[in-house]
Amino acid sequence: MSEDNKRVVREFLTEVIGAKDPDARPDLLAPGYVSNFGGMPPFDHEGWKQMASGFFAAFPDLDLTIRDAVAEGDLVAVRWSWTGTHNGDLMGMPPTGKHVSTGGMGFYRVVGGQIAEEWILEDMMGVMQQLGA
Repeated sequence: MSEDNKRVVREFLTEVIGAKDPDARPDLLAPGYVSNFGGMPPFDHEGWKQMASGFFAAFPDLDLTIRDAVAEGDLVAVRWSWTGTHNGDLMGMPPTGKHVSTGGMGFYRVVGGQIAEEWILEDMMGVMQQLGA
């Protein structure tokens, strides 16, 4: 089961995040899906799509690389890195054209072959510093 759960999360990270398409693969998210990003209130699927769309617009060339993925029971832990060029508005900050590089990690709870909940931490302070904020 753990390998199947890792496959679900990898597909989400590559086919949704990597493709920069928040509408791709809705089958990977369970009804009642909740996304928890550090420092923000929880999002449902629609809230996540709005947040992700803004982020993908800010970094249209975002390139995500999965560094590690481990699973136990219904939890999958993933560590990634990503790069991108700030070519769109980011949280009220106009585009700078600067290239950034950072990393993050997440825990995903997978139930019945779908992601039911995620907890994400990314170095957004580092991103903002790279952008000159």
